[in-house]
Amino acid sequence: MLVLLGLSGGWANAQVLSTPNTIPTRIGSQVPPPMATPPGEVRIGVFLYSVQQIDIARHSFRASFNVWWRYHGDDFDPIGTLQIVNAQQTSVILGDRRKLPNGDTYVVARVETTIEQVLDTSRFPFDRHRLQIVIESLYEDDYLQYVVDTTASMLDLEVYSPGWQITDFSIHEERKKYHTDFGLPERTNDEYSRAIIEVTAEHVGWALVIDYFIGFITSILICLLAFLVNPRLLPARATMIGTAVFAAVGNKYVVNSLTDASFGARPATVVVITAFSMVLILLLTSIACERMIEAGNVARANRLNRNIGVAAACGCLLVTLYVAWIAISA
Repeated sequence: MLVLLGLSGGWANAQVLSTPNTIPTRIGSQVPPPMATPPGEVRIGVFLYSVQQIDIARHSFRASFNVWWRYHGDDFDPIGTLQIVNAQQTSVILGDRRKLPNGDTYVVARVETTIEQVLDTSRFPFDRHRLQIVIESLYEDDYLQYVVDTTASMLDLEVYSPGWQITDFSIHEERKKYHTDFGLPERTNDEYSRAIIEVTAEHVGWALVIDYFIGFITSILICLLAFLVNPRLLPARATMIGTAVFAAVGNKYVVNSLTDASFGARPATVVVITAFSMVLILLLTSIACERMIEAGNVARANRLNRNIGVAAACGCLLVTLYVAWIAISA
């Protein structure tokens, strides 16, 4: 008995083949094939019907799809050798397996998997991501080559992902070469066939943006309204400052839970800095006005409060235009 190993990207698949008491010899620089009958070209297709749980903070997403294979021979086990690159968890359910009149074997399965992928958060919450599902062969491309079924492969027209719009489905094949020989020098230059499925996910509309930043928006509006309060009413202003701080800090925790680093997201960073800057400006202005009033300079205090209030409002308008520009350019 001879145990032949097919390795790819850290996976191992062992098959025991009956041989007549002789060790197969290598042909050229290749190791013996991992299957008695290599499948050669394997036609593969995907119907993607769900992309859920796009988690920017954890850099992952969950995909559900049907995948099918058509190939020659009986040795190849597409489900047993299914490898999805960077998958955390994968569930596979056999849907159908049959022999076609032309001798091909047809297998279809339903797959649910959670995939790790680095997601760029620099434009959050106006970000868009090119999500990839990569199905890689365990065997060298000398023995197995994927041929994608571009005609039947597609994205479900009713695909739904809360808060996201899923578009631009594509599927193609490419070869992957690793920098290791997996312990066999004969495999130094081996490549592995991959079927790569891609879709674009982007956040949906301004309503979602307002929902993400509602605390910051509330904090800024409270600060602007506080400038309309008479500088003599310091206790009222103090109450408004406390409320603004509470709203901003609460929203900061929400943003941190949505992305791994809110300060790496330019629009979010601008809004965060603006909200806390408004609180600080209001606090310092209130203290300065109170000192002026105590010194008898009431008119000067009112003028300072009015000028800083107008400047703060203009600054907020510029920030709003800047964030809108980022959204449009994204």
